[in-house]
Amino acid sequence: MKKQITIYLLALFGALNGQNITTNESKESFSSGSQNAIVTTIYESNLDDVLSAWKKVLKDYKHESVKDSKGQVFADNLLVKEWGNNTIDVYTLFFANKKDKTVRMATAVDLGGTYLSSGGDKEKYNYFEKLIKEFAIKQTKAPLTELVKDNEKKLSNLEEDQKDLEKKIENLKNDITDNKAKISKNETAIAAKEGEIIKKKAEVDIQKKVVEASSSAVEEQAKASKKIYEKLSDQLADLEKDKRNLKDDIGKYNDRIKDAEKDIKKTEEKLAEKKTEITKQKTLVEETKKKLDAVK
Repeated sequence: MKKQITIYLLALFGALNGQNITTNESKESFSSGSQNAIVTTIYESNLDDVLSAWKKVLKDYKHESVKDSKGQVFADNLLVKEWGNNTIDVYTLFFANKKDKTVRMATAVDLGGTYLSSGGDKEKYNYFEKLIKEFAIKQTKAPLTELVKDNEKKLSNLEEDQKDLEKKIENLKNDITDNKAKISKNETAIAAKEGEIIKKKAEVDIQKKVVEASSSAVEEQAKASKKIYEKLSDQLADLEKDKRNLKDDIGKYNDRIKDAEKDIKKTEEKLAEKKTEITKQKTLVEETKKKLDAVK
């Protein structure tokens, strides 16, 4: 997990380094031939998403058709109402680099015999340059925004895991405290039982002598003495059994304490690892936000 996060951080920082959205002019080969175009690059995206989003932008204008074929989007007779009633044709080529997760976008605008250029109608050029740059910024930010959300969710889950581990340690420590209290209680009870056993043994010994002395007495008296002796012996046996049970319980409580101590050690190790993951995830969230804010 640690290795995966580190690799991802390095990949993310490298991919997003210096990500200012710019535009430039160049000659590009469209279906209508080599034409002047406004070119930009969209980051952290893929061809399908960018192409689909650009079609939606063009369809917001009045048009006859907007369709794509072989990596080119063509908007036929598109009307920019700010420019009057003269329609234009818009050609846009897309070149995807899957490895870098970038999409290069080149847009040519046929004004009706001439193609848009910065050296021609500057106002119209600025309009489309602004439109394209804002689109590129939005498309670059969109996946980064989702990445921030995903990373924040992962961070939240890790923090919940941390709380669960801390709660588990707290519960285990409480169990140890409870079991130690039970041991102390049993030890007190054993001491009391031992006192009762000593007293009961003395009673049994005395009654045993009574039984021995009455063996030559009348049958009824002998039977009564023996019955008392047996009752006292049974009571003594019960006391000794209670003492054994208390000792057995102490053994169980000690085993539980040992198990809890082992579990605490393992959980504390997991907690330390979780805290390391959280620290790295926080860095990931912060750096992703910085890169998102830097896109302009």
